[in-house]
Amino acid sequence: MNIWMESIKNGFDIYLGIAPITVLIAFVIHIKKTSIDPVCFIGVQCMILYAVCLIEVVLFPLPDEEMIAVMNGYTGQFIPFKFVSDILNERTVESVLQVMLNVIMTIPFGFFLKFFMNMKKSNIIILTFLLSLVIELAQLTGLFFIYSGSYRLFDVDDLMLNTLGGLLGAMLSNGIKNLLPDIMNVKKIPLSFI
Repeated sequence: MNIWMESIKNGFDIYLGIAPITVLIAFVIHIKKTSIDPVCFIGVQCMILYAVCLIEVVLFPLPDEEMIAVMNGYTGQFIPFKFVSDILNERTVESVLQVMLNVIMTIPFGFFLKFFMNMKKSNIIILTFLLSLVIELAQLTGLFFIYSGSYRLFDVDDLMLNTLGGLLGAMLSNGIKNLLPDIMNVKKIPLSFI
């Protein structure tokens, strides 16, 4: 659990380092327009922050020399719904938290795709599954064969739980749009004031 928090903190630190660049790029992209959509601008910044934190959580820390020396193959957990038996056998908060965090991890992705891109739920499910598959394959293949073995566990349950998270994010987006129907109609900020 502490490693997740450390990875998220590192993601925030990286984002804060690149935020001035992303803000500048956003202004350059919108310079030909007469206004900037503040909701979209904030959404894009949040998505960049999310992407950086996600990469930090799922791929880092990279293995050290001692770990690399003992890597000898690519392994994974290929039994669907094994997390249920893990929870029942272990009966620990950590086993439940692991499942919950795998769902929570992709909620922002599904939310962003629905809220800002207005994608269909079926497309969100497919894209979230593909995102999760890329992550799991990176873990299974030792970061796409950079390392001689898996340094993180490929888990088929993570594919299902992450995909569920994307779907929940889309549903959350619909709920927020219903609660705040005018959020997408926020007045755009004229560039002459910036």
